[in-house]
Order: sequence, then structure tokens, then C-alpha cells
Amino acid sequence: MLKLAFVVQRYGIGVVGGAETLARDLAERVSAAGIDVTVMTTTASDYITWANHFPEGESVLKGVRILRYPVEVTRDIQSFNRFSEHFFSQPLAERDEEAWFEQQGPHSPKLIEALSRLESEFDAFVFFTYLYEPTVNGVLQIKQKPIVLFPTAHDELPLYLSKVRQMMARVDAFFFLTQAEQDLVTRVFSPKGRMALVRTGILQIPTSADQFRKKYGIIRPYMLYAGRIEKGKGLETVIEGYRELRKKRLLDWILIGRQLMDLPKEEGIKYLGYVTETEKRSAFAGALFSVQPSPLESLSITTLESFVQKTAILANGQCAVLCEHTDLGHGGMLYHDPAEFVRNAEYMIDNLSERRRMGRSGHEYVRQFFEWSRVMELFINEINMLKSNLSNDLWRTGNA
Repeated sequence: MLKLAFVVQRYGIGVVGGAETLARDLAERVSAAGIDVTVMTTTASDYITWANHFPEGESVLKGVRILRYPVEVTRDIQSFNRFSEHFFSQPLAERDEEAWFEQQGPHSPKLIEALSRLESEFDAFVFFTYLYEPTVNGVLQIKQKPIVLFPTAHDELPLYLSKVRQMMARVDAFFFLTQAEQDLVTRVFSPKGRMALVRTGILQIPTSADQFRKKYGIIRPYMLYAGRIEKGKGLETVIEGYRELRKKRLLDWILIGRQLMDLPKEEGIKYLGYVTETEKRSAFAGALFSVQPSPLESLSITTLESFVQKTAILANGQCAVLCEHTDLGHGGMLYHDPAEFVRNAEYMIDNLSERRRMGRSGHEYVRQFFEWSRVMELFINEINMLKSNLSNDLWRTGNA
């Protein structure tokens, strides 16, 4: 039986994050398909502080073996942001990249050491997301066994660090979530490893809008934002646009997710905090459209969640991934500034039949490309190809 090690910075119940959710979903499904999977991770649950939360050592969750290693240094996010701003303002020759990745974290020397010590136990290693120290330093610890990476990359400053380039050169196969992500990694690194557009699966559970409306007393029409509410997510443009839109149309703006920045206390803006997964699906189902404002995405799971409920999107046209979903899925409209946001929002509000057509088209796009059965078939086929070529160089030189 093939033995795989999945390496990810956080893992487990209550852990929320794109790469972390992908790692868990895939680990459980791959294990159920008869492949031996061990997850190597840290004891952290919160990506803001990396504070130790889960017990150190070995455990099992839904049939998947987990090896957890402690984080040595917790992170103060404000201090790190100041350090990071100074770091990227320095000339390349003066940057201490080791120090940046240690502060970025999660800093777990025991995890890095274990990757080296336990290498012989596994046939291959699958790493999730390029951005954190367990991947950047962990990949470089593996000397003999093949390495697969889900980069979950978008165009940001850390992608261009020399240590990231060094790590990418060691990877034998890259699995991507979108064509836009694959194009970015190809452009920046010209990798020699095999490349495959695997994507990810998403649960396709149609849900009624009634549960969300009744629980939270929602009466008026609304647009929805679901995700982290923080700087860098493009919300400032939406706030400016919504102020003008609200003067013309009676439309509330509902936000759900973790709040890490202040929101204006204005009529129509309603922050509801965390909601359950069922409530989130219901919230998407009841929205006139969902807002997808982030300029940097490697997947945008909330776009797919919106499409599952046949709800169109209004998305940031400066994000290549959101443009890809919108173009291929024909499931929404794009904007590039507050004025265009207002124009396209008005169009979607006023054109019910077109809005519904977009929602149906987006739903079909998800059904075609993001079914778990399709993703699992692609993943297992690629892993089997890896297995059959462990003893030669075909894996390293294969084409997509």
C-alpha cells in the first residue's frame, strides 16, 4: 500500500482556512479510498497567534493518523506586520529570509526534524500551501522521496523570495486549484516538476434561504460577503461603492466571518459574526448576489459556495482567479472600481432573469469541475503515476 505524508501548518476540528480545509478533505477521502495517509502538522489551531491548542503527539481523526508537533514561538500579528513591512522595504541583499519565515511561522523545529527523521517511512510527501515555514523548510528536509505541492499561490511579495524559489525547485509535482494559479507559478518559476490542474471538491448541497432569514430576522434584499473581514481583502472598494449604491437601491449588505478590521456603522451594513455551515449555505441561497472583493486568491471557495446555491457573484476584476471563475462559469459580473461596482450591482438588482441565469450557469460550472469524484480521480491517477515512476526520472520531467 502506498504511504503518503500530508504536511500542513494546521489541521483538525475547528480549523478554518483554504489550504487547511483542502488538506483535511483530501486526507479523509484518500484514506477512505485505501491509501495510507499520515498528516504531519503542528499543535496550532489559530493562524493569527499559532498558539498551541491541540495535544502534542499521535492521534486519529476520521481514520486519518495525525502527528502533531509543538510551536515554539507564538506570533503577535501587529509586531509581525511591522517586521514584515520593514523586511520587504529592504534591499534584497539585506533581507534575512530565515528570520521572516520564522516569524511568519508556525515555527516548529520538531516538525521539521521529524520530516527528516521519518522520511523513510513514506513513499511520497504532499505539502499544502507554499507560504509558511513548515513547507518552505520542510520540503528542503526531504532528500530522497518525491514531493507534491499544492502551492495555493497568488501574486504577493513572499512568492518572490529566494527561499521560496529554492523550495519550488525541489518539488517534483505541482497540483493546482485553478488555471490562473498554474499560470502564475509557471510564469514566476518555470518549474521543471510535473504540473496538474487537480482543483478541489466542494459539497454541493442546495439549501433554502428560509433558515438564515428566520434566525437573523432578515427582511430586506441583501448582498452577502462571507470570509475574513480584514485589510487586504478588497473591502474598502466595496464599502465606498455600497455607500453610493444604498442611495439608489434599498439593499442591505450582510457580512459573516471573522472580523479583523473595523466596519463603518452605517445603515444597511450588518455584521453577523460566525454562522454554521448550514446557515452559511442558507445565507448564500437568499442573497441577490455575493460579493467577492479579494484581489488575491488561489481558489476563492466562497465563489464556489455561492455558485452551489445558484447565486451570482459580483467580483473584483483585478483578481485573475475570480476572472477565471466568472469567465468560465458565466456566473456573475466584474468590477474594477467603486463606480463600476455600483453600475453592475444595479444591473444585477434590476435584472432578475439575468441574475438567475448567471446563478444557474455558475452552478453548472461547479458541478462540472468541482465534484469530489472528479478531483479524487485526478489526484489518485497522478499519485499512481508517481508510484509507478519512483525509480526513474519520468515523474520529474513529465508534462501537464
